[in-house]
Amino acid sequence: MLRAEILKLKRSATWIIAFILPLLAVTTGTINLANNPDTLDAGWASFTSQVTLFYGLLFFSIGIGLIASTAWRMEHRGTNWNLLLTTAGKPAKLAIAKVLVIMIPVAFMQLVFVAGTLTSGSLVLGLDGEIPWQFAVVGAISVLAALPLVAIQSLLSMLLKSFAAPVAICLLGCVVGVATVTSEVLRPLSFIWPQAINTRALNLGSTALANTGGLTVLDALALIGAALGLTLVIVTATISAIRTVKLR
Repeated sequence: MLRAEILKLKRSATWIIAFILPLLAVTTGTINLANNPDTLDAGWASFTSQVTLFYGLLFFSIGIGLIASTAWRMEHRGTNWNLLLTTAGKPAKLAIAKVLVIMIPVAFMQLVFVAGTLTSGSLVLGLDGEIPWQFAVVGAISVLAALPLVAIQSLLSMLLKSFAAPVAICLLGCVVGVATVTSEVLRPLSFIWPQAINTRALNLGSTALANTGGLTVLDALALIGAALGLTLVIVTATISAIRTVKLR
């Protein structure tokens, strides 16, 4: 099952999405820092916070929504969904395979984001000081933190034939996620809201957003633990949905 999903991935447009969105964040952050050298004068700290701000609030999560919709698009064409239901051995295998295959371009998206940021800061902006390799650690943590959103977008993309509808729902989720991260009252929800978990993970140790946590073992483990627990709940719901869905 996983091998078949990987073969589908090779011929999909997910790689374009995973490449363009992080580069867009890096480009906007680079331009913003270059145009405001007097205000953003903290070197690498200012630059990484600039590229992370909108990427963490919007681009990364929307990218996951687009990738998930693309990964399920083939199943909603013709009789592919019926064929998939009749040939899939176990619903659990299908649910897990979809999550894992979506995670591949998501991890690539983070690789492009980290590599692009470090390259732009060094070669384009010529920032002084040591390259902040901890930024790569944050990128790796964010891949694991993305699991809940990957799982929920996979479920939505399975249930909805429309390509755009799950992405639109993801966008609304980003709006709620921003509110949970920035509001004192709603902040406890940021540990169970998938888009908010993404934002918190990407801003660990960053100056872009206050109260998102530092780059410490405890803060990282808290986010990863919340992400894994929420992912398990969503995957279980997906397995139940596959078992009860009717042929189309």
